[in-house]
Amino acid sequence: MGLWNETFATGNETVDADHKEIFELVEQVMSTSFKNKKEKVKTSIEFLADYVVRHFATEEGLMDESDYPHTETHKKEHADFLKVATKLHEDFVNDNYALGEEEGKGEIETEAQVLHLSLEINKTVVAWLTKHVMGSDRALADHYKKWVAENGVNA
Repeated sequence: MGLWNETFATGNETVDADHKEIFELVEQVMSTSFKNKKEKVKTSIEFLADYVVRHFATEEGLMDESDYPHTETHKKEHADFLKVATKLHEDFVNDNYALGEEEGKGEIETEAQVLHLSLEINKTVVAWLTKHVMGSDRALADHYKKWVAENGVNA
């Protein structure tokens, strides 16, 4: 698929490396769903959620360290995304992506279910990541780079 490309680069190596990993994890969730294995999809979604939490902590550390003026707004975006990711996970675990009468069989059974899950991931996760990385994260990286230069900090 190749969701990540250099247009998402913020210029901060740590943040960019995390973003690449997050996009790869999203791709993994989506490609796993096409293999119709519910447990693998669940594991991938959980790993993605855990990784995103760690990544947000990294970004929020940069905000706190550099006295980023938009910290509250940025942290709210993170919290909003975590709500979306949690709902995606809960819906998946509760078979809300299963269509038809035979829900909860342990596997995604039909192409329609796979498509439904993939569309939901695209609509929520990929869309949010794209907007957030290219907007808020790029602004944070620019601020941090300027702060490092002005304060003679080794980043």
